[in-house]
Amino acid sequence: MSAKQSENPSWLLPVLFEDEFIVLINKPAGLPSQASVDKKRADLFTLLKKNFKTLFLHHRLDKDTSGIILFSKSKQANLPLTEMFRAHAFEKTYWALSKPGKLKDDQWSIENHLVARRKDGKSVKIFRTESGGDYAKTDFTRLASSAECHWIEAKPITGRTHQIRVHLLHSDAPILGDSLYGGKDPQVPRLMLHASSLQFPHPITGQKMQITAPAPADFETLLSKWKLTPATKSPSI
Repeated sequence: MSAKQSENPSWLLPVLFEDEFIVLINKPAGLPSQASVDKKRADLFTLLKKNFKTLFLHHRLDKDTSGIILFSKSKQANLPLTEMFRAHAFEKTYWALSKPGKLKDDQWSIENHLVARRKDGKSVKIFRTESGGDYAKTDFTRLASSAECHWIEAKPITGRTHQIRVHLLHSDAPILGDSLYGGKDPQVPRLMLHASSLQFPHPITGQKMQITAPAPADFETLLSKWKLTPATKSPSI
């Protein structure tokens, strides 16, 4: 697939899949998914709307998270996709590089309730709560480890804000580069989280789709530098 170049030459938006109904993009890190209060800041949705007559946003990635994000291109696909996200019909897979904590198992799950609170009256930070909040669950697999970090695969069952980031914090393995949730590290350029795979039935044809997104150069550089090779091949690698 060809890549779409926005009017800003610094943003190259690789197309992973496109037909008349949907388009999936490998979002670069540092680009917000949608417009923010800062109208001068570029965002993925606004850049893509310059290329498509009709475009609907159905989910988001954090600004510094790279990887797969899906949009619908027609009203015909918009409603089915909305219902599919509501019914959790998508299997999402993420890769994370986390601090080298003492993980007890190679596979584990975090299941709790999360609540959002304002930090310093501005930014939002997510906390686990004993009462109320939104149910959240993530399944994790450790792919490889080194003295510097763990390479972890995360499969969120629910889709709460900052869910993977908070759940890895509670696993004693905060994501490298995540200054909000205990992962600040001068060795890494950003939050080391990448949406690597998305599986779902096509909203119109019902065909089973599995779209994968190559990790960006900064992620691959750290995998190579720290000699991280998965012990067993992950389906999303």
